[in-house]
Amino acid sequence: MEKLLESDLYGPVRDYLRELGYEVKGEVRGCDVTALRDGELIVVELKRGFTLELIYQAMDRQRVADGVYVAVPLPRRGYMSPHIQEMKSLCRRLELGLIFVGFTGRGIGQVDVAVHPKEASAPRRDKKRRLAVIREHESRTGSANTGGVTRKKILTVYKEQALLVARLLRDHGPLRSEDVRKLGGPANTGVILGRNALGWFDREMDAGGGRYLYRPNEKALAALEEYGSLL
Repeated sequence: MEKLLESDLYGPVRDYLRELGYEVKGEVRGCDVTALRDGELIVVELKRGFTLELIYQAMDRQRVADGVYVAVPLPRRGYMSPHIQEMKSLCRRLELGLIFVGFTGRGIGQVDVAVHPKEASAPRRDKKRRLAVIREHESRTGSANTGGVTRKKILTVYKEQALLVARLLRDHGPLRSEDVRKLGGPANTGVILGRNALGWFDREMDAGGGRYLYRPNEKALAALEEYGSLL
């Protein structure tokens, strides 16, 4: 168990939720796992152990989600562990779900839901934050991020869009912002290029002196190389 990482729990949990019909994403607005189905938002927090920090995180996620689970590796002694019942009891009291992930000798993870979260009985306290989580989840074009990852590459919606713009400029540029959009760039291409928040784009005046042409700089090309596998 010492060799397990939080990210090792992500695959089994993701596959379990997908089988239930949820669209699953990792690392969305600080949530390890978000799952969306017909407007219902489920959040799962992953940890290598059942800790107070994990409980604090899960209780915070209750401010935005319809149901929150905590997912931890199955203890060494399995269901003979003396703390299993206490963990289940605490989660029921806090209206949290509890997922154990057991691993076979071949490293295959198996999910066992020990407790399901109770449906929220009180109104959510942070609707603005809930909406931000859902928007980020829905705006992702794929599931490139792995939940539970720390100090590694995380692909946000904005960065994903900026990478698309950079790739189009690398392959077809230099171009005007409207030309990038016509080639399949995002609707906010003009904002991405104009604000240049990531510092990825250089610009020059076109021959007519009326419009800016944009090209990706070395930082953009390095980002395309770094994030290529995630795209």
